[in-house]
This record gives sequence, C-alpha cells and structure tokens, in this order.
Amino acid sequence: MSQYLVDRGFAALSLITMLLLCDCSSPNLAIEANPMPEKQVATYMTSVTPSSAYDTPPKFLKGYVPFFPATESKRRHWGYVVVEFSVTADGATSDIRPITATAYSFAEEAMYAVQNWRFAPARKHGQPVVVRMRLPFTFRS
Repeated sequence: MSQYLVDRGFAALSLITMLLLCDCSSPNLAIEANPMPEKQVATYMTSVTPSSAYDTPPKFLKGYVPFFPATESKRRHWGYVVVEFSVTADGATSDIRPITATAYSFAEEAMYAVQNWRFAPARKHGQPVVVRMRLPFTFRS
C-alpha cells in the first residue's frame, strides 16, 4: 500500500513539474473577470451584416470575460451562449441579444460583459459604419 502512495505522489509531482517547465498553460484562455483575449474574440466573432456593407470589419479593443453565474456554479453546470450585438460607429456595443443559451443566467452574464466592450468600428470608404456581430461563449466550472 505504501508503494502505491509513493507511485501516485511521484506521478502527481511529475505532472505538476511538466506543466510548470513546459509552460503548457495557455495565456490566451478566457478566465472569468479577466480581460478578454483579443485573439479569442477575433477567432470566434462572426458578422451577421453582409461583408459588402463594410470594407474593414470591427476590431475588438477591450473588454472583460463574463462571470460564471453563481446559480449555475452551485449546480456545477456548464453553459453555452451565442450573443448577437451591434458595434456602433463610435466602437460601443448596442442592441445585445441572446440567440441561444443553455440557461438564461449564462445569457445574462454574457450580455452584461459585452455591453462594456469597446471596438475599433467597421469602416466603409473610410467612414465608420454600424455592423451586427455574433459571438459564442462557453462557460465551464
């Protein structure tokens, strides 16, 4: 029995050492209430507005990751939300709506976060234009 505990302890220590030395943790993961990674937004955000309505798409500048809803974390649920919103000519977000969600509490948290995000607006012939965007969020506890 003691050899079993030593082997398990060694395996755990080896795993921790490997993660620290290999730097396998990804700095681009979105972690609750931290700044949202720009690359993650750029990768998953899609335009609902036809691409002919703009020359340059909006670019995410700053915002925070949504909080995990307290009611769902107690139940240890995961969640998924797709939020649709407009990026205005001044780079703010407006008309934020959930398209689909596993629970409304996830949609609420995603909408609260997106309402404070800022973008470089989309442009058509050098002038800022309003565009409609869609972005999925996955919540894991």
